[in-house]
Amino acid sequence: MNDWFDAGLKLQKQMLDAQRKSLEAGGHAVGAGEAMVQAQEATRKAAEANLAAIQAWTRLWGVGPW
Repeated sequence: MNDWFDAGLKLQKQMLDAQRKSLEAGGHAVGAGEAMVQAQEATRKAAEANLAAIQAWTRLWGVGPW
């Protein structure tokens, strides 16, 4: 009977360890998601700045509808 208790405790410990690893992986995924959002925001800002620069350049030379 003692073997059953030992096996049960080992199983519970393994399950707890797996849950901890799952939570840790989830935390990394959240961090990666935040980094992706920040990268996308930086890309959007760079595209807007590029558009503004092209518009200013075309206005300077009197080219284009801007």
